[in-house]
Amino acid sequence: MRASFALLAILLLANSARCGDAKRKSIDEESLRSYMVGEYDLIGRKPDSTVTYTGHVTFRNENGNLQLTRTIGGKSDTCVARFDSVGGDDRIPVLRMHFHFNGKEYDAIYRWQSDPDNYPRFTGLVYLANTKSPGLEALFPVHK
Repeated sequence: MRASFALLAILLLANSARCGDAKRKSIDEESLRSYMVGEYDLIGRKPDSTVTYTGHVTFRNENGNLQLTRTIGGKSDTCVARFDSVGGDDRIPVLRMHFHFNGKEYDAIYRWQSDPDNYPRFTGLVYLANTKSPGLEALFPVHK
């Protein structure tokens, strides 16, 4: 009986140490900014709409900030993206931004992953205030 309690106590302590360590871990923002810098083709669909659009996005590391210039239909807007996490204790890393498009203010949240050549690709949801159906965007690296 004592051995069972001792084993249970060890397992509980090991699990809480592992969970506590996961909460303390943060993403290496500087490395991610360097990894994400570059040119991207953009394909999107507007929120609450079936209207699609294409454009170009440039990521730059400016004084420790990830700055984006979005160009769609010949109109450009510059914004700053910030790293965040979602999913509660799962702490799923995301990129958030606020930008202007056709005279409206949008918020977006993106996830990223590496393509087979180790370049980042982004997929995201785009929102207006009171959006019922978020817009979608995908960013693909431009290989020069």
